[in-house]
Amino acid sequence: MEGITPMRKVPRIFWPTVMLFLFLPAGSIWSGFFFPDLRPGYGVTSQGWLSNYFAPLRGTPLDTPVFYLDSGKPGATALVIGGTHGQEIAGYMAATVLIENVEVTQGRLIVIPYANRSAMSVQDQRNRIPRVHPINSKSGPRYLPYGDRVTDLADQGRPDPEKYVHPSGHELKDGAESRNLNRAYPGKPDGTPTQQMAHAIMELIRREKVDFNLDLHETGTPDYYIDEKGKIVQNDRLVYMLVCHPKGLEIGAMTLLDLEGSVGVTGKLEKSNPSLRGLSHLEIGNGTDCISFLFETPNPGMDRWREKPDPIGDRKYPLEHRVGTALMVFKHLAESYGTQKDKKLVMKGLPDYPEMVKKGVGGFLN
Repeated sequence: MEGITPMRKVPRIFWPTVMLFLFLPAGSIWSGFFFPDLRPGYGVTSQGWLSNYFAPLRGTPLDTPVFYLDSGKPGATALVIGGTHGQEIAGYMAATVLIENVEVTQGRLIVIPYANRSAMSVQDQRNRIPRVHPINSKSGPRYLPYGDRVTDLADQGRPDPEKYVHPSGHELKDGAESRNLNRAYPGKPDGTPTQQMAHAIMELIRREKVDFNLDLHETGTPDYYIDEKGKIVQNDRLVYMLVCHPKGLEIGAMTLLDLEGSVGVTGKLEKSNPSLRGLSHLEIGNGTDCISFLFETPNPGMDRWREKPDPIGDRKYPLEHRVGTALMVFKHLAESYGTQKDKKLVMKGLPDYPEMVKKGVGGFLN
């Protein structure tokens, strides 16, 4: 059938945990250290660290930069989280575009572009996507990182358990999920390094009195393919899904209506499942006053059945479409929150979707 791709069986190969020193071309010096190339714009009023909210992270690969864009005028405080999973490139690039372009004129925006910096330091184990991807920016070449889903085992400091048991008692069969930041919330100060990261983010939300947050993720594409049994199946139901804590459902519904108008994407609205413990949208909403959301864009690099997945230049799901969509979700979420709560976050310099598609992501990188 036209447009249907046979599934390719991908072996589970575990690559050595070495890291290309960030943003040098392939073939350069390899290192076990990752630090993001971030070039803040005029809207960034201060920069801190996640360890400011939980000191034991300081000096470790689990610490990560935090950026503050503060208008100095009363309004809503929002938090955008990118890089929860190291291979979900559109999420952390959307966060990077915010840091390098946006100025806040009312309220305050906090951005964590690379929430799990450790996960960026290791090779993607799903499809063995290359570690770095060159694109042209306003100042010349930039090299976008592509990491793995979970904290580097070396940084976790202990072997994976046979199965992962969340502190709530919720169990997952794959013990490697103990290193998944989005299964670790609300975190534990005396827990694993991954749980400590989640704890620090929760502390940031409490101390900074964040009103709403958006955790940016990627998933597989919704394309159809032929599986190993010859059956035609649709790939991923999560794509273009906005998951909302129950106290944010109305705001989420308004956001998706606006998204369809600005991007032409029909999003899916989903309420946090209270039985799936450890996820950001559920635990942040339960444990703080913040209204929490999570959005998924389609990343071809996460499709197991593709022969040569391209997470940057795929013709149907290019990076600029995914980053532009994520940014529009945040824009409409801020507008919907302001309408509902009469507490506004007003921004300038945020590229709209047609601009992003026309110029590409590099056109908005310093």
